[in-house]
Amino acid sequence: MLGDTPRNRGILFVCTGNICRSPYAERRLRQLLPAAGVEISSAGTGGVVGADIESETRDFLRQRGADVTGFRARSVTPELLSSAELVLTMSRAQRGQVSRLSPATMRRTFALGDFADLCRASGTWRPINPAQPWLPQVAAEAAAARGTVAPRDLDAIDVVDPYGASTRTHAEAFDRIESFLGTIVLALGAVAGSANASHSRR
Repeated sequence: MLGDTPRNRGILFVCTGNICRSPYAERRLRQLLPAAGVEISSAGTGGVVGADIESETRDFLRQRGADVTGFRARSVTPELLSSAELVLTMSRAQRGQVSRLSPATMRRTFALGDFADLCRASGTWRPINPAQPWLPQVAAEAAAARGTVAPRDLDAIDVVDPYGASTRTHAEAFDRIESFLGTIVLALGAVAGSANASHSRR
């Protein structure tokens, strides 16, 4: 039992139906940060509860070698939000929806593109105390840095919803997610690895 030892809560991706964009981001980040030591999951503001990942999204994930098994869509709830240390939405409007649903979560909720920009500006997040869970520290540093990075235009941040659209639209959406995740993984990877190594030596 961990008792009162602080632990990492998870990363939660949020889109609309939880069948295209957020499961894509979830499964890719699991693949790209296998040693993160935190739960990586997803939900939707209007989740198609119980549905599998949309078929074309599954195809794109398979092409990149990601695991597509065992997925069931769900709706975002205040309870899910409270269990996440970092909430990443596919649009700024969805960040607003999440914040209204759970005002206490607002400080640790970011549009995916905005969080990527904060990661790019930071280089690599370096928690003050590597013996403590890394994700709460990163979320707090990102929140503190929010006003120091000029926000890009909405059309450079939001990830278009590809549901029911063409293969080209799917590719555009997932290429943007890939770009954002690439920046985030570069910034978080060293932090997660060093923090987990510190815990393993204790």
